Amino acid sequence: MKVSTKVICGLGILMLLAFAALGYQVSVIQQMQSINRDLSAINFQSAFITLNLSQLSATIKEFSQKYFVAYDPIYDRQLEEMRKEFGEDIHDLRKNVRTDRERMAVEQLSQAIDGYWEIFSHVKKENQGKELDYLPPSLTIAMDHLQAQAEVTYDAVKVSIRDEVTRAAEAGQRAERLSRIAEFVALAVGALVLWSIVRAINLPLRRLTQGTRAIAKGQFWHRLPANGGDEFAEVARDFNAMAARLAELDQMKKDFVSHVSHDLKAPLASIRQVMHVLLQEIPGSLNEQQKGLLRLSYNSAERLAAMVGNLLDVSRMEAGNMEYVMAPHDLIPILNGVMEEFEVQAKEKSIQLRLESDASVPVECDRDRIVQVIGNLVDNALKFSPGNSEIVCRISEGREGSIQVSVRDSGPGVPDEHKQKIFLKFHQVKQGRKMAGQGVGLGLAICKTIVEAHQGDIWVEDNPNGGSVFTFMLHPAAKEEVIKCGQSA
Repeated sequence: MKVSTKVICGLGILMLLAFAALGYQVSVIQQMQSINRDLSAINFQSAFITLNLSQLSATIKEFSQKYFVAYDPIYDRQLEEMRKEFGEDIHDLRKNVRTDRERMAVEQLSQAIDGYWEIFSHVKKENQGKELDYLPPSLTIAMDHLQAQAEVTYDAVKVSIRDEVTRAAEAGQRAERLSRIAEFVALAVGALVLWSIVRAINLPLRRLTQGTRAIAKGQFWHRLPANGGDEFAEVARDFNAMAARLAELDQMKKDFVSHVSHDLKAPLASIRQVMHVLLQEIPGSLNEQQKGLLRLSYNSAERLAAMVGNLLDVSRMEAGNMEYVMAPHDLIPILNGVMEEFEVQAKEKSIQLRLESDASVPVECDRDRIVQVIGNLVDNALKFSPGNSEIVCRISEGREGSIQVSVRDSGPGVPDEHKQKIFLKFHQVKQGRKMAGQGVGLGLAICKTIVEAHQGDIWVEDNPNGGSVFTFMLHPAAKEEVIKCGQSA
């Protein structure tokens, strides 16, 4: 399934869940509104009617007493109006009742009022025109029964209202409980959908990021899983094809550099040998101008030979063919030998070479490779240091018993943003125009490879007095190897 399809399906599921939850909430709200309408429109109207009936029953009793005492026709008319109003309320109450209890109470109230009017009419007919000091017991009983039945009807309506309120509260609690369940289910399903979408996108992106970083480091053998038919699988297949092509081009470049460097080495050696013989004046004497031109050509051939040697070293490093012969060596003689090689160049620029040592512990190293590292550092210091300055080579103890070798110059220094990059192949610090004799940017990369092969580290810092301090770290040789080396000597 394509990533876009997964995203669309996931969003569709989330939208359906949201609409389902919203629809359920709307249905619950409508149910609550229906209950509230019933409470407000029916039950409370019934309560108002029953309360009015209770008041009418008391008023009917009062006016009945006044009628039999005074036999005033006004009371008779008022009683007829109350009878009519009572009947209308009974009729309205019958339309609004909702429970059997209410219906039964209303019917009993209707029978009570009918019985009262029947007894009232009978007493009125028997005692027509007579003034009574008290109501007949039958009429009093009928009146008390009417009032009691009105109270029973009012209580029945109140119970019905209370039942409706209880039902509304239960519906609200049920709706709240079901809403929480629906919310939890929606969140769980939504989280599962989001997790699957994020995983479907994040994992391939992380692999692609790791792959691009590997390619940036020159690891052209790196490949991405290309299973599936989504967009990321297509990108992975294109990435793998690109990596394979880059690996081919990189191998072609390595082969070209290796072959060209190897082919240049023999003619360069012949040129250097011929110039060396000419400078020794073996074929014949030379004037100063001729010697100067030959010396200039010889120095150029030396630099070119050094560049070719660096290219060959880089080819060996990339192919993993650099060989190291590890043995205990004293660094002081090594540094003295390197400084002697550069003594002539230093005198030409009036630069003093000085050695300082705070440690004389032998280190485990390949002597020729360490000579190459120190030679590159001293050569760079000579290139960039001004005349009448000083280059100091120092041996000192480092962290955890390690031995540090540093080369301090008084040159222009290395900017902070280049302190890590200068150990990369072909990287150079641009400070104005290119300096005469400046190389192609392979020396420090070779130094870093050699030092790391010795399980050490190399870095550059600013010289407090101006310039740079290049330092690399080596590990001291084991005592048994030092003793064995001394015995063999």
